[in-house]
Amino acid sequence: MRSVATKKRILRLVYKSVLEKEEKKIQAGLLGEEVQVKVYEVTVDSLILQDPSMLDVERVNPNHLMRLAPRPWISYCRWHSGPLSRPDKPWERIYCNIPSDSYCRQHKRSPRHIYELCVTLRGERGLAACRELDKIERIDYVVYLTDFGGEKPKIGMTRRFRFLERIAEQTHLTATIIFETDSAYEARLVELRLSKEGFAQEIKRQTLRRKRNIGESALRLKVWAERITRLLGVEWNNKIISIEASDNKFYESIPLRKPEGFTLPFRVAGFWGGFLSLEADGVRYAVNVRSLQHRLSIALIQDSI
Repeated sequence: MRSVATKKRILRLVYKSVLEKEEKKIQAGLLGEEVQVKVYEVTVDSLILQDPSMLDVERVNPNHLMRLAPRPWISYCRWHSGPLSRPDKPWERIYCNIPSDSYCRQHKRSPRHIYELCVTLRGERGLAACRELDKIERIDYVVYLTDFGGEKPKIGMTRRFRFLERIAEQTHLTATIIFETDSAYEARLVELRLSKEGFAQEIKRQTLRRKRNIGESALRLKVWAERITRLLGVEWNNKIISIEASDNKFYESIPLRKPEGFTLPFRVAGFWGGFLSLEADGVRYAVNVRSLQHRLSIALIQDSI
C-alpha cells in the first residue's frame, strides 16, 4: 500500500534564472519620445532546501509536490559558505543549522553578516559596517533606481553580479544603474544621501500590481536617472531594464497574507517581485519568500511503500 510521507525542510533559497527576452524601442510621453528597454524573464530553476539535521543542502525541482510545513517555523542562522564577491552553485554550499533569528553567535562577525548590516542598517551604524566590510574584501557594487509607479523611484545597492536577480526580487516596472564602485561604504553613502535629500526612497511595500505601462515608466526613470547622475557628477549609461514573470498568470495569483493557514499541496509555478506563485488545484497563490526563507517552512511530499 502506498501512503504519503512528508519531510520538513528549511527553505534557504529560491534559485532563479533571469534571461534576456527582447529589446524594445517604445514611444512614450506626449511628444512620442523613443525609449529603449531591455526586457528579461525570471523563472524558478529550483528550491535550495536543507534538512535541519544536516549542513549541506539539496536542489529540488519546482514541480516536486510539497506543502507549507505546520507551525512552528523555526528560524535558522543565515550564514553559508558561498563567496560574497562572485556567483556560485548554491546547492554546493554548507549552511549553518543552528536555530537563530538572524546569525548565530559563531557567525555574528562573519563577512556575510557584516554585509547584511551594511546594506540594512541606517545612519552611522550601517556606514561603520560598510567600512569594516571594505577592509575585509573589495567587491563591485551598483546603486540602482527602480520605478514601481510611485511619486519617487526606489533606490538600492547590491553586488554587481547580483543586479538582475536583485531587481527580479522587487516589484517594479523598470530599473537602471546610476552608480558603480568597488566600495560598499561609497555605495551606501550615495544611497543614503539620495534618500535623505528626497530624490528617492529606500523602502516600499511589496505588491503584485504593476501600475503604468513600461514606456511611461521608462520615460519617468530616464528623467530621474539623468537628474540624479548629474547631481552625483557621473555619467548615466542610458540602459533601462524590466524583468517580468515567465507567464502573465503569475500576476493573477491570490496573495496569501497568512501563509501559515495554507494547507493545500502545491507545486511552485513561478516567481517575481519577491513572491513565489504556488499552484494548487489549478489555482495560483502568491506568498512572500521572506516569510518562508531560512525557516523550517517547507514539507516535501513523497510516496512511500
